[in-house]
Amino acid sequence: MTRDLAIDATRGVAIWSMITAHFALGMRIAEPTHSFPYVDGMSAFVLLSGFVLGLVYQRWIERHGLWFGYQRLTKRIVVLYVCQLTIALVAVAAAMAGHRWLTLLLPIDGWGEGLRLALSMNYLPSGGNILLLYMVLMASAYVVFPLLMRGWWVAVLCASIALYVLSQIHSPDWFFLTQSMASPRTENWAAWQIMFVPALVIGWNWRRWQGARFIDRYLPAFVLVTVGVWLVFHYVIDTGPLADLEPLVADKVSFAPARALGAWVVVPAVYGVFRALLRVWHHDWLRPLVMTGARSLDSYVIQAIALIIVPIHVAHRPWDETTSIAVTLLVFGACWAWAELRRAAEIDKLHRLPAIAYDATRGRAAPVEGTIEAPEREPVAGGVPG
Repeated sequence: MTRDLAIDATRGVAIWSMITAHFALGMRIAEPTHSFPYVDGMSAFVLLSGFVLGLVYQRWIERHGLWFGYQRLTKRIVVLYVCQLTIALVAVAAAMAGHRWLTLLLPIDGWGEGLRLALSMNYLPSGGNILLLYMVLMASAYVVFPLLMRGWWVAVLCASIALYVLSQIHSPDWFFLTQSMASPRTENWAAWQIMFVPALVIGWNWRRWQGARFIDRYLPAFVLVTVGVWLVFHYVIDTGPLADLEPLVADKVSFAPARALGAWVVVPAVYGVFRALLRVWHHDWLRPLVMTGARSLDSYVIQAIALIIVPIHVAHRPWDETTSIAVTLLVFGACWAWAELRRAAEIDKLHRLPAIAYDATRGRAAPVEGTIEAPEREPVAGGVPG
């Protein structure tokens, strides 16, 4: 399958948005990806993850069957758990070294308690907890895939919308993911799924519905709608006469309607713009975004760890604008450099690194991507490849 570089570039923008939000929010370098109220890299990350999951697994399941898809999905969730555990262990190490304030987490009595909380996904630092939400949403695919195989995508969409409405009216405690923080609730997964499950449905039907052609044809309309929504959000809610309603319509934990609407209009428009640019530009003009987007899971983990490590070992907070810009570029550059290294070393999957090294020492070629032994690269996470 030919890789859609516009998807990677859009995910690269989501990564850049996360990095600027964590290292330079409110500064000029962050303005391009934070000027649209209530839309950020996390919402785009979740939407694109669901979309690419459907896009890739539809073909895998069609070729190799549902059981093969389940095996791949399980491996992916394990990879996500290991990545999230790595971030959690860095947070525990920071807390034990006296830097707990960087993570916004509660105190721990020692490494024993820290390990217990990390393994149970209860010690995740602010800015480094998205993968837990992603794992929960990924698990929903075990139920959704068989329904999509039977063509019941309308029922899946209706169930997703109904669950979202319920989450906005009344959410029991088990709808919320929690962490060891003063305010423990982090995300309402029943609300956030409105970005993931419908996107999974669209990805599953993308080729049959000719989605890319549809966006290309109606791109001006997508852009106009996006501008219109921005005007309403900015001048009516964010800074306008309905500003008092902002906590109700734009809360991030419960993923209120303004956030859902904003992401659903912005992400397709950005994707369409990149498709248009790539028809007239050489893809290397967008290489930093494409490469970091192609390795969006790696990029997310790098920035989450850097959010803890950099203030300890590189530049102590608080930062002035010059330092914030320098750190932002340093972290993004690290993500890009790692993506280029993986490409140069032909490491398509991190869990295959030992096998690739072994094959290299024996002069054997690694399995060709696209076979059962090495399926096509799965551009997920941050669909969120690993």
